[in-house]
Amino acid sequence: MNVAELREHYCVKNNALLAQKINYGRTTVWEWEKKGIPPRTQALFEILTEGKLKADRQALIN
Repeated sequence: MNVAELREHYCVKNNALLAQKINYGRTTVWEWEKKGIPPRTQALFEILTEGKLKADRQALIN
């Protein structure tokens, strides 16, 4: 899962709006875009979206 998929799922056009929608800081979303979304956070979004977004299983293993 990546930030672009989160933006698409939450129907927002930019990271600032995404941050507001998901209740995270803009800096956090920016870091996710540069470094990737942490595995546990991906797992949380998979649960919150009822499986519509999928966590990267390889990231969860490492």
